[in-house]
Amino acid sequence: MAQQTGATAKIIYDTEATYKSTPASPDAMLLPFVSESIAIDRALLSSKTIRSSRQPQMPVRGRLNVAGDINFELSPEYGRMFRHIFGSETKTGTGPYNYVYKIATLPAGMCLEKQYPDLDTAKYFLYNGVKVNSFRCRGGAEGFVDCSVSLIGAKETVGGSSFDATATDLGHTPFDGFEVTIKQGGSPLTELVTAFEFVLENALDDSIFAIGGSGQRSALREGIAKVTGRLTAFFANTTLYELAIGNTETTLEIIFTHGSGAGTAGNEKLDFLMDEMKFSPKSPVIAGPTGLLVELAFEAYYRVDADASALRAILDCPTAAF
Repeated sequence: MAQQTGATAKIIYDTEATYKSTPASPDAMLLPFVSESIAIDRALLSSKTIRSSRQPQMPVRGRLNVAGDINFELSPEYGRMFRHIFGSETKTGTGPYNYVYKIATLPAGMCLEKQYPDLDTAKYFLYNGVKVNSFRCRGGAEGFVDCSVSLIGAKETVGGSSFDATATDLGHTPFDGFEVTIKQGGSPLTELVTAFEFVLENALDDSIFAIGGSGQRSALREGIAKVTGRLTAFFANTTLYELAIGNTETTLEIIFTHGSGAGTAGNEKLDFLMDEMKFSPKSPVIAGPTGLLVELAFEAYYRVDADASALRAILDCPTAAF
């Protein structure tokens, strides 16, 4: 008996030129992942009709909901995903290349395919009209940097062949906790921060369904972005706490670097920048006799900064195109 295993399953993805439409000339890329939960869900709606019997009437179909998360370990090969997380991508250089991602209007959508080659007959689950509702990144003093994207889509099609049999595999070279530098106000928080987390929310409107649309979403529009996060640090001084109490605007930068960071193979660099942000105060508490930690939530925004994005990502890498 055949049984699909997670180890040999595969996800590929591409950018749609038109919402819910697979590209006519696909250029898919392999998407390395840790776990995923993308699925279609449709409720059956029960009838309220009374017909002189306790027997229930046949239900009717509800509208389709395509949604789920993809969890992955942060690496410099996710440039295409960053474009769908942020909306704007600007590339410069002739190799190595510099990519700048800013919050802007999102692309029309993604087509994303889950491949199950170990079944009796291989099957390919294609999801169209997929957009990123939120992106989360968290890390600590060791181990991989854990990320996730929460996705919403429009439709699912199950077929016997892939929409792109020659998807590109860029490899996977994840960052770890030893390769992280965190700067506040332009100065490194050296040997102080023990953990970080930040989230970019795109506020997708998932309620747009039209009569005659086969239960599929007719559109998936983004709202006002929101950037929040949290730093956990040793309670060595009150510097960050005073910034929070004073409602003082500052900057925060989280940098991931392979090797020299020059952008060549093995020397990639990824920088997340919040040019205007504030900490929210929370007093440290004494939970026991060991060393104390302080947790400070923060929120980033755009007010007057020249780069005009509450959160930016800058990627230096050898990849010519995502």
